[in-house]
Amino acid sequence: MKVTVRSNSTEPALRQAFQNNWKQYLAALEGEVGLLKAWDLVVLTASSEEQAQAYRAQIESRRQVHHLPAQTRYLVIADPAGRRIGSGGATLHVLRELTRQVGSFDVLRHKRILVIHSGGDSRRLPHCSAIGKLFARIPHELPDGRPSSLFDEFMVALSGLPSRVPCGVLLASGDTLILFDHLQLAFERPGVVGVGALASAELGTHHGVYVQDGGGYAVDKFLHKPGMAALQREGALIAEGQVLIDTGLVWFDWPTCARLLDLEQALHVEINQGLTINLYGDLLAPLAASTGRESYLDDASDGLATPALRAARGRIWEMLRGTLFGVERLQPAQFMHFGTTAELVDLLFRGVHELCDCGWHRHAASWLPKAKAHDEPGFVATASYLSKTVRTDGGVVSICDSHVEGALRFEGSGLLVDVRTARERLDLPHNTVVHQLPLNDGRYVTRVYGLGDNPKESYASGGFCGLPWERWLALSGITVDELWPSAKAPVERTLWHARLYPVCADRETSLDRSLWLASPESAGPEAIAAWRQSLRMSLAESFAQADVGRVIADSAAIQDQVRVWRFLDGVQQERPAAEVAPTLAIGADGHQRLRLVADCLENAIDPWLPIRGYRALEVASRDACWGDRAFSALARLVRAHTPHNGFHESTLATASQAPYETEVRAAARIDFGGGWTDTPPYCLERGGTVLNAAVELHGELPIIARAERIAEPFIALQNRDIDAAIQPRYAGDVLGFADPGDPFALHKASLVFRGVIPADTPYDAPIDELCRRAGSGLRLTTETRIPRGSGLGTSSILAGAILKALANVLGQTPSNELLYDEVLCVEQMITTGGGWQDQIGGLAPGIKLLTSTPGLPQRVQVAPVPVSDALSSEFYERLVLIYTGQRRLAKDLLRRVMGRWMAREPEMIASMGAIADLALQMRERLVACDLDGFGALLSEHWQVLKRMDPGCSNPFIDDLWATLSPYIAGGKLAGAGGGGFAMAVLGSGQERASVQQALSVRYGADAVRLWPCTLAVGSTGGLTI
Repeated sequence: MKVTVRSNSTEPALRQAFQNNWKQYLAALEGEVGLLKAWDLVVLTASSEEQAQAYRAQIESRRQVHHLPAQTRYLVIADPAGRRIGSGGATLHVLRELTRQVGSFDVLRHKRILVIHSGGDSRRLPHCSAIGKLFARIPHELPDGRPSSLFDEFMVALSGLPSRVPCGVLLASGDTLILFDHLQLAFERPGVVGVGALASAELGTHHGVYVQDGGGYAVDKFLHKPGMAALQREGALIAEGQVLIDTGLVWFDWPTCARLLDLEQALHVEINQGLTINLYGDLLAPLAASTGRESYLDDASDGLATPALRAARGRIWEMLRGTLFGVERLQPAQFMHFGTTAELVDLLFRGVHELCDCGWHRHAASWLPKAKAHDEPGFVATASYLSKTVRTDGGVVSICDSHVEGALRFEGSGLLVDVRTARERLDLPHNTVVHQLPLNDGRYVTRVYGLGDNPKESYASGGFCGLPWERWLALSGITVDELWPSAKAPVERTLWHARLYPVCADRETSLDRSLWLASPESAGPEAIAAWRQSLRMSLAESFAQADVGRVIADSAAIQDQVRVWRFLDGVQQERPAAEVAPTLAIGADGHQRLRLVADCLENAIDPWLPIRGYRALEVASRDACWGDRAFSALARLVRAHTPHNGFHESTLATASQAPYETEVRAAARIDFGGGWTDTPPYCLERGGTVLNAAVELHGELPIIARAERIAEPFIALQNRDIDAAIQPRYAGDVLGFADPGDPFALHKASLVFRGVIPADTPYDAPIDELCRRAGSGLRLTTETRIPRGSGLGTSSILAGAILKALANVLGQTPSNELLYDEVLCVEQMITTGGGWQDQIGGLAPGIKLLTSTPGLPQRVQVAPVPVSDALSSEFYERLVLIYTGQRRLAKDLLRRVMGRWMAREPEMIASMGAIADLALQMRERLVACDLDGFGALLSEHWQVLKRMDPGCSNPFIDDLWATLSPYIAGGKLAGAGGGGFAMAVLGSGQERASVQQALSVRYGADAVRLWPCTLAVGSTGGLTI
């Protein structure tokens, strides 16, 4: 049942109220205790020590993952000796226990305490009996992504109160939910303060109702479930036929608590003997101004007024009468009472429609098939994983904490709780509840009953699965004695005590053995025979033997799965990693989710999913190892799609007809526009567009690789850039190529790629033995007459030159197109990554537009840009190449930039598209002989690059452009930026000498200087052999 307090702006107000409450709750979690006070104590009452242990397990599961404020102490206090003493008796018992635990009342009275009455076995909500009605699911996904419960809603809604109220005790009813803004309450007046909300008179007949003195603050009467006539007679009706309903919140100041402690001492013996004292009917009723003593003593609205109860009420009257009793009104507010199972299902269904602005949702913290998620509006799923379709056939259904792999069909309304099944199909009759419960001995029961069944009713007036008991027994052939073998009186024959549910070793068997109970008319003899042969339990017995720890763990496992699939779905949909990452909620409880995601990515069919997924895991966990996995997955993908022969024997052995020595010289590359779009994984997913040119420096091709087969049985590697040479002794010295800081990494990876040292060679194999078997050794020498980190594509072009030289001496004949792919693969092998524009830029002549389509292997279209003689001459005069003296390792840049693309950062997506478009615009400016426009586009491109990677510039580079700006039409740094060479187009009429003089004045004679460069054109272009 539900009360809706409406105004013209109720929903926005409640939405804002929740946001206010959530903000306070987060502040409490983060321990911001300077301005914010948290509850000193939160106390839950329990009907028995067994129930108390279950509640403690629920609280501890939240404390371990930091979902409760650490500065608050949480206690669960059971009724003495398991006797039911009522909410009033529990209140007195709690005050006594708290005084004992903190040491004295003087210490206690300086605290703010929240007490939630949550005792009882939830007979009208049997699926809540084990975990407690207080922990019943709410179809509300909290802002941090976890599913909510009544308890969680209390913690959020009431988290802001300690900062606003004086020291005292706030009582709350554990079977009600109130949505309101904590700013409405202050509890500044002395005595007892109730909290009310306006509701319809009809609803008031089912709850407590406040009648105020003349419409003011003081409570004149407190009516307990009054009839309509009583509401009219007692003056409870307010405007528009509404009443002020009790919300379950009651505040006690400490002077009142002191009187309550005195009362507890006076009634201590009676309470410990099991005297039931009601909070409202016994403790609060005598505080109302108009309550008469005799009518109070004789009141039977909540049960018979026994002599013992009358005597206790006499003491209560004497000790509490005269205590100030007022009521504060919440408006707007939303009040819900968790009564019967049928009411709960209806409440949850209506709540997701009426409270959607407050975060309630039909599929809160759940995973459903996307195509079917909205086909059936009649069901609410909370904290559940549903693999296939759900049909409700027009009914109202709630599914909580369940994992169902197959299709699910309700022939009407129903409730599914804590069910795990892999069966292909699960059909449930109309108005059926299915609840699975793990037991302390490791076994299970599946509790099946009707949505409208009342477990408290006796055999004579009650029923089972919507049928009178007599009818159900007749249809099933089951006898009364089989269900109630130890019942001594008809009144003991209730659904609560009926031994209906087989105890089974696993969930599936348990489900099979119990499902027929909902349809006895269709049960076969085998099903009933198996039922008879089983050990069976009642609702009461299974509740008493429930393993709450496993209930919590199983629910957490489902939440892990839900979060994992939501995360993977977000990655699959290419949502930004920063948006998807919070889905996993990586915290104290997040490591299992990381492993689950990793397992899914390892087995993914989509080759792109692991790349994006691991990168998103890096964002979620802030652990760079997941980023390493992303780039490793990318490298494996590129290598897997690069054609090669899978060598198992050294290719030196088959090279007898090849030349003994080859030298390959290659041009450098200057990239005008579109650089980065050629880089995996972007080019593999979107295709690339690059405008670049092959250039000679100082009148020569500056990148050199020389390969020579030699008679001696060894392999010699020489790097003339650093005057270093090595002669590896074992295969492992070459196979350990994946270190971009190794000056011989390219040499080693190329030897492996070309099969000189096959990849499957044992690491301890001596190289001299390999060479003897092959009949020759090998000397490989490289030289680049360009500063390292130049931004001119040196590494990739050198890789191409090495691979080409090795191919020649080994008798291999790769095409240029294949050579480009091979370089891509080798760069992945040494973990520097890299795209295809560098090698094509240096190995193919002149200025060209390079484009590729998505996919592997990359097939790049090389389209030379037509350059007139006049433009060629002007281009030579106006294009300048400037060495900055700065350097930066390209791998760092590549990982940063491509990592942002893998993470689908919106700015990176836009920037990649922008530079591809700029490359096309630059080509058009060149064809139109517009070098000024071309220069301006270079500068625009540079601004985009800085947004893509702010590290590509620095104060020195910014100062360089400021120095150059009077002389140039525009420019940018070559390659990835961060140092190396800058390229610029001189303004009309400007001369190189003027630029060099300005640089010398600013930075010294040789620190920053112009390098002569010309386009590498002709039949061989950027490559000579």
